[in-house]
Parts: sequence; C-alpha cells; structure tokens
Amino acid sequence: MTGRPVTGRPVPGGGERGSSTDLVVSGGGSTLVATDALLAEAATLRTLQAAADDWQERLEQIRSLDSEPVPAPQWTDGDIGLSVFGAERAIHQVGERSGALADALVSAAEGYGRAERSAEYLGGLGGFWLGYAIGRVAPFLVLAAVPALAAGAIGWLLSGVVTGSRPGDAPATAARWLAQNPRALTNPIVPAALRLLVSSVDDAAAGVTALPFPVSFALGDQGVGLLGVTTSAAGVLAVARPLGLLRETGVTVGRVGGPTPAGPPTGFGDLASRIPAAVSGGAQVRVERYGPAGSAAWVVYIGGTAEWSPGVTREPWDLSSNVAAVAEEGAGSYRAVLEAMREAGVQRADPVVQVGHSQGGLVASQLAASGEFNTVMIATFGAPNGQVDVPAGLHAVSVEHSDDIVPALGGVGGRDEDRLVVRREVFATEPVPVDRALPAHALSAYRETARLMDASPEPRLREFRSALETVLGGKPGSMSRWRGVRASEN
Repeated sequence: MTGRPVTGRPVPGGGERGSSTDLVVSGGGSTLVATDALLAEAATLRTLQAAADDWQERLEQIRSLDSEPVPAPQWTDGDIGLSVFGAERAIHQVGERSGALADALVSAAEGYGRAERSAEYLGGLGGFWLGYAIGRVAPFLVLAAVPALAAGAIGWLLSGVVTGSRPGDAPATAARWLAQNPRALTNPIVPAALRLLVSSVDDAAAGVTALPFPVSFALGDQGVGLLGVTTSAAGVLAVARPLGLLRETGVTVGRVGGPTPAGPPTGFGDLASRIPAAVSGGAQVRVERYGPAGSAAWVVYIGGTAEWSPGVTREPWDLSSNVAAVAEEGAGSYRAVLEAMREAGVQRADPVVQVGHSQGGLVASQLAASGEFNTVMIATFGAPNGQVDVPAGLHAVSVEHSDDIVPALGGVGGRDEDRLVVRREVFATEPVPVDRALPAHALSAYRETARLMDASPEPRLREFRSALETVLGGKPGSMSRWRGVRASEN
C-alpha cells in the first residue's frame, strides 16, 4: 500500500497524540473523518479490488479461448485450466481481502465521523443552553458581582501598594504570563471552547431578553441561522461605532507596480506562498490572469489583517473590517477586493479561484457566496469562515490548525457539508515559539501545511490540484498587485 505511515493516531481523537505532520480530512460531501494517509490507503485498496475484478474477467476470457477444455478432474500440471483456476483463486483472495480491509477503514472513518458530529452537536447544544442560562440570570449576577468586584479592586490596589506594582503594569504582567505559558492559547481545547463561546453570545442575549430557549435555538446557528455569530458581530458594531470605534469608511484601490509574468500555481503550496503577507503599507491583493481577454481564468489572493487598532486608520485590512466582515456589513477589505478585481479586468463570467489567509479567507468565502463573480474554486487558510455557506458544486477547501484560535472566531460550523476541511495541530509535538503571538495562525505555518497537503496521497486533495490545472491551464500568465486605502473621515 502507498502513502505516509500514520503516526500517533490512526484517526483523530484516539488515545495517543498525533504528529505535527498529520492531516485530518473531513467534509467534501462525505461522512468520513480520518487522517489523509488512512483515507489514501482506503482508496488504494479500492483500486486494488477493482483491478482484481478486472483480472477475473480477463481470466474468464482466457478460459473461453480453449476450444477443447479438459474437465477439472482430469487436469494435469501442464493443463491451462489448472493454471487459470489457480490464478483465479489467488486474484479472488486479493480482491476479497482488499475489499474487506477497505470496508474496515471506511467503517472506522465513518464511525469517527458520526461520533464527531454527535459530539459537536451535543457540545453546541450544551454551550447554547449555558449561554442562554447565563443570559437569564445575568441581571442577578451583575448585582451579586458588584460587591465582589469592589472588594477585589480594593485588594488589588492594596497589593500594589505592598509590592510596588502599578495598575498600568497589568498588560505587561499578562504578556509575561503568556510568555511563560506558551501553550495557553495553542492548546486545542482553547479554540474548541472559544468556538462554542462565540456561537453562544446570541443565546446569552436571548436569555437576557427572556426569549424562550426553543425559539432562540430554532433561530440560531443549529437552526435556520437567523441569529448567530453574524448578529453578535453586528451587536458589537452597534455598541462600538457611537464611541468612534470599528467604523467603516470609503476605500480607494491602486495598482502597486506594473504587471509581471507568472506561472500557474500547481498545488496548495503555490497558492499559500502567493498570498500577500500582512504588512502595514503593503499590497493586500494579488491578481493573476491566465489566458487571453474574453476567455481568461483568474486567481485572486487576499492577505490577512495588517492593523489591529479599533480606531479608524488608513488600512482597510484592520480590526474594523474583521468585525464588519463577520457581521456581513460591507467591510472595507471586501469592497477593496471587489474594486481590485474590476480594475484588473476580471469579467463577471470569467472563472475565478479565490485564495485567502485569515481575514482574507473570510473575504474570499464571502466573495464566493455573493455571486459577484464566477468563483469556481476556493482555498482558505486560518479563516473564521465557518458560518459562510459557499455555493454547491464549488471545489472548496478550508485549512484550519486545531491550535489556532482565529478560525474558532467564526463560531460553530454552518450547514455547508460540501466544503473539504483539512486540520492539523502545528505544535502537537513541537515547542511553541515564545517570540510571536498566535504562532499557529502565522501564514508561514499554513504554508507548511499546504506543502504537506501537496505531498498527501489523499484522493480529494489530489482532485483539487487536478481541477486547478484544468481551470488555469499550463501556460504562463501575468500578475498584478493591488493596495486598498481607507478614505479620511469627514
């Protein structure tokens, strides 16, 4: 059998922690959830089973060529009938064992998939109920917390007098603690809990307003989806914007440099490597064209957040766009990408491949869902896009690190079962770097995962790479870079 050996765990969730090179694949219209190597082994066994069936038919044709077949009881060592019979038995055993092993692997992957979906559903239900219950008792908790907070504040101030620390030292203290505990934010439990917490905010709000829980649940993430992460983000904007924070502005877009030649990407590694780095003042969008005008195909690469200030800056890839994008309220980055695509010459009917990291992946998903352009493929890396349903029939791959908290900000996954999800725990066995925040979210980490995906024999990953070549062709094209800038506030 082919493929990398499965290390650590044959399917996720086993008793032993996996290697940092393990890829866990799910979705894509399938109920299977397993490592890429296990799924590749199952596909190889199915191929071997089909080959055995084909050889059985060929042997039947060979047998029919004997015009005077010798009956079985009279076979001798030189009779063709005995040779064909022996070959048939051996090939039948190969086919039977290959099929049985493939069935066992698929059954294990399906069993884990059912268990994972049940756990996600029950965990989500529990989280939603807990959020609703907290919302119901929130007024009483606030009243009860006032004396405790006052006492705690007095104690904190007195301890500061004794130790000589100042209130302004709190951020530095928190930073030191995170430096001393690098796994505090990279433990996979933290993103999983955060995903539930983000999805439960609307339930807590429903509890405060005394909306019955069955109604809240029916309208929420696991119901019709009218309430959820999107409405929670809209609530954050409603509170912040009167304070002058998270405000949207107009954007202008300009080309950075002239067009340059580019070769078509051949896999996930190429796609991830061409996503613009999140650098303040740099280009945020890269557009590639393959083929002549009128029959061109395009790849649009969208970078991640470059500015984390909640105030208005000149950078559209900022915290304001992050929240506005989740709220689906016309983020500056979304509008900038639309304008860049139009300026680059993308026509509405042209096939487009959307690629993005972090906020760029969320924008790419929303562009695909909007129908503004003819998106035919999409690949996102570390994007909080779980609630964005892309159109059916799209080749869609979402890459998420299980120790990255940013994809969890998209909440519990939506109802989009056609999207192929590839997960990897970057620091399962590797030490966590202490010199940068959220190392599992770094574009460099996702580029490494993309290279592992290219090396994977998993059939659906191979199919995506093959479809990419079909859409773009093999001839060189051209590339242009674009930068969006926020307009100054009046």
